[in-house]
Amino acid sequence: MGFQVDFVPFTETQKLTVEEKISYILAKVMKKTILVLENGLSPEEELKLIKNTMHHIDYSQFLGIKLISFAGGEAMKKAKLFGKAPTNKAFTIVAPNDAVEVIKDERGILSIRINT
Repeated sequence: MGFQVDFVPFTETQKLTVEEKISYILAKVMKKTILVLENGLSPEEELKLIKNTMHHIDYSQFLGIKLISFAGGEAMKKAKLFGKAPTNKAFTIVAPNDAVEVIKDERGILSIRINT
């Protein structure tokens, strides 16, 4: 069975608490859905997602997640370099660990392969 890809607009998650957002993401990803989240996740949300994922790992069914935060441009790189919160984070991809592979992430272009 292949993977489903859901493009999730910011309006879908903006009113959720951090805990609700993490639960929403994990429920989808555990059902073999790749999520592309508009506006991405904050560093705190990413950390909480990783911690919560560790509690759900089952080596026969769910091997964890792959988390890819993507925003192109020099302004984003400088914000990350100096530890500032980026204001224009483009999106975050959250997928089952075995679902995607990053092929290229350079000069504002992200290329991924979806495994079947």
